[in-house]
Amino acid sequence: MLGLKVQWPLGVLVLGLASTIIAAQELQSTPLGQISGYKFHMATAQDQPKHPWLNPGPPGRLIERNHAQKKKQGEQQRIQLEQPIKVIPVWIEPLPADMAPHGGGLEAEINVNDKVVAVQLAVQAEVQQRRPRLPMEPEPATSSSQPTLSDDQLLAKVRLDPKDGKALLEFIRHRTLKEDELEQLQKIIKRFGADAFEERIKAVRQVERFGAAALGPLKAAIKDSDPEVSYRAQQALQRLETIPQTQVMAAVIRALVQQKPPGTTAALLAYVPLAAEEEILLTALREALTTLAVGPDGKADPALLAALEDRHPLRRKLAMLALIEGGPADRTIRVPDAYPRVRQAARQETHLETRFAVLWTLLLITRQNEFLPDLLALIPSLPRGHLWQLEDLLLQLTDHQPPPGGRFLKDPASLAKARDAWMQWWKEKGQHLDLATFRYQPRIQGITAIVEVDVRGYAQGRAFVLGPDMRESRSVTGLNYPCDMKLLPNGHILVAEMNTSRVVEFDANGTQVRAQFINQQPFALEILENGDIQVICRNNVYLFDKQWKQKQLYSRPNYDIVAGCRLPSGETLLIRNVAQGSTGFRIDAQFKELRDTHSFARMNHLQNVEPIDNERILVCEYNRVAEYNLKTGKLLWHYNCNNPNSAQRLPNGNTLITLMNDQPNGRVIELDPSGEIVWEYQPKDPGLRPIRAWRR
Repeated sequence: MLGLKVQWPLGVLVLGLASTIIAAQELQSTPLGQISGYKFHMATAQDQPKHPWLNPGPPGRLIERNHAQKKKQGEQQRIQLEQPIKVIPVWIEPLPADMAPHGGGLEAEINVNDKVVAVQLAVQAEVQQRRPRLPMEPEPATSSSQPTLSDDQLLAKVRLDPKDGKALLEFIRHRTLKEDELEQLQKIIKRFGADAFEERIKAVRQVERFGAAALGPLKAAIKDSDPEVSYRAQQALQRLETIPQTQVMAAVIRALVQQKPPGTTAALLAYVPLAAEEEILLTALREALTTLAVGPDGKADPALLAALEDRHPLRRKLAMLALIEGGPADRTIRVPDAYPRVRQAARQETHLETRFAVLWTLLLITRQNEFLPDLLALIPSLPRGHLWQLEDLLLQLTDHQPPPGGRFLKDPASLAKARDAWMQWWKEKGQHLDLATFRYQPRIQGITAIVEVDVRGYAQGRAFVLGPDMRESRSVTGLNYPCDMKLLPNGHILVAEMNTSRVVEFDANGTQVRAQFINQQPFALEILENGDIQVICRNNVYLFDKQWKQKQLYSRPNYDIVAGCRLPSGETLLIRNVAQGSTGFRIDAQFKELRDTHSFARMNHLQNVEPIDNERILVCEYNRVAEYNLKTGKLLWHYNCNNPNSAQRLPNGNTLITLMNDQPNGRVIELDPSGEIVWEYQPKDPGLRPIRAWRR
């Protein structure tokens, strides 16, 4: 057996490549603990027949925690393959499902001569059973889910009465840090990446003394570029978050709005920076502050007015939005006495994200033309997601007739020219627009959902959302070949996981809340207007209601469906490969097969089709993306590329294409009608490749 060997003065660790084995020479104590769903034992020759090794797994990573010269900024120690040395093996036993914690890799800390050395293996926490051969007749889909707790149940977990305003206020104040305390906490978290082992351990202990107040900064630290900082932040979170703190805090915020004890607005504003990485909490805070913005006398809450000049941009942002939104439908200016201050604060705002968000909201709520040139001036500096939002508005204002040079291309110079073109348009025509009668229907929210598969076979795929600021706002990791994802109205993420034959629902924090076992290899999802869920598999199409009760089923015996989508008419187009190409056929809304067929070029499995409207469709063929007219079969447009995986026609006329096989690591591109690439995304992890991307 070849092994990975690292030689230290204190001992030797070997990780087997032929099987998932941890071994150590000169071990002074037995490995202890139950970590990521496994139990560790010292093994002898007599144990092997009784406890067979696990199936071969991927190569592992060895990280020595007390190494004096830790590699910085994500560099991994290179470990050379050598002939194995004499070892004492440790065998690994999977725990029962009810004892195994949910999680990704496998990790153990082994004591070698009284020095702690950590061993990490990039393997799945759950040992998947080999799936039996599927029967010709489909088995009923089954599901498992975690109960959704009500606010009262969540508050009961921390012994809070939802009607006790004083106790609710004290709860949130106890978990709020002052500015200097927050800065101190963030500095300590940075020390998670210190060179000295003792310094890293000391920093973790200091952070944990902050208790629940450290949860928000720790969740932000998980995304740190230094893997040591990210790792220790995850470990601290696991020890601190013994209850669903995010959901509990959201329930506390909603209960405070109901009770309105004195000082509520100020307490919520003070807590805002700690929720910066928590979308659930930011939504709850935004709604709460909007509700509390105006007192019984119609005046703005003084705490919100004071927050307009706060040092923290997120506080300023939520304060301004609270004073703009939430008014009656017939009143464009919600708080007349505060409006001049909000308008002035928006124009003086130096933080780009805050400035755009407030100006954008002012334009849409007040319908005042004066804010449009302020937004146009930001074009060269805006994140791409906000550019997509602004472009959607401008195209609707001009009936999709932008001024010459007004297209938003890729490089900064072209964006500066686009800004100048739109400013000239504003001078000539924009000032005469009547926004009060203009009906703007947002087609783009500025978010992009991307699915990535793990090409190493480690089941570490992920699905994530890039927000309008182009930062990851939501993500799910540890997926076993995800093929599609959809965003649910409640903010949850629905993922089709092909290798486990299930559709999994995750909350906004990436926690699994439900798994629907399809028993078929699902690869395409669709959420209907009434909340029903359609799932397309290799030989079946399912329709479920919101509670995942099966309503309809279409079944084929040949496992030959390679792609499919639901059409705007309610019919479903399914595509199967034949000898010289692909044949498409449709089933109606009652899942009855129709006679008509459609011919396309050859497609690979996991290439998708996407409707543009009732007649046109985008098809990812073997060497191109093609647009067809379904009624005539005529090819209308194509873009040559290597094995495209997904394509979407955007409201601005551009096309979003996923190219899993583009070198070096695949990419997602946005093409304008002329074929020019105006935006692209490339994975940072070389082991992950994008397989789907959707703009919303």
